Amino acid sequence: MGRKEFMWNTILKKEVFGIGAQTEACVMDTNKIAGIQVTVVDTPSWNWVSAEDTSEELKQELKRSSEMLGGGPHAFLLVYPLGAPFVKRHKIAVQEHLELFGSDVWDHTMVLFSRGDWLGEKTVEQHLEGAKEELQWLVKQCKDRYHVLNNKVRTDEMQVVELLEKIKRMNSGKRRQSKKDDLNFAGETSAAAELGEPSSKRQK
Repeated sequence: MGRKEFMWNTILKKEVFGIGAQTEACVMDTNKIAGIQVTVVDTPSWNWVSAEDTSEELKQELKRSSEMLGGGPHAFLLVYPLGAPFVKRHKIAVQEHLELFGSDVWDHTMVLFSRGDWLGEKTVEQHLEGAKEELQWLVKQCKDRYHVLNNKVRTDEMQVVELLEKIKRMNSGKRRQSKKDDLNFAGETSAAAELGEPSSKRQK
């Protein structure tokens, strides 16, 4: 149901991040995908609350995710399950927590929509046109950078390759890279019940 760990396992094409367990510390793993060395850091969830209600230990752990990647991540991926609500309190939580990473963090942030199968015959663009202003704001903050992953079709490598291409374009001329073909991600937020999805619990 849209858990971020499903996303990282889909991207890395292996079962490395536990599903359902609460992440209390950053966890990092890597794999070569389509000839590109991809590294993902899974961060603890901030539970979609104000930064004032987030412990200092958690804030430090969130910031540590960037430090684990040497020159910093190529992308901050904000995972959001399609069909779950995104309202004012979620907007505030995203703003406050991303500020922990510096003023230019939005230049390196992309919305990663999970549960792509939820769209059915509808496109993500059609979904966004009818979405509430808070979700439209989030996409605009990311300069219309978003991607959809369908975790139920995990053998479809092309959806991951397209994500990597979008991240490479986002970083064109922005980031010093020690290895041209390596990509490093810091994965933010969490999944469906934390977004207030009924009956359960985190482009272009």
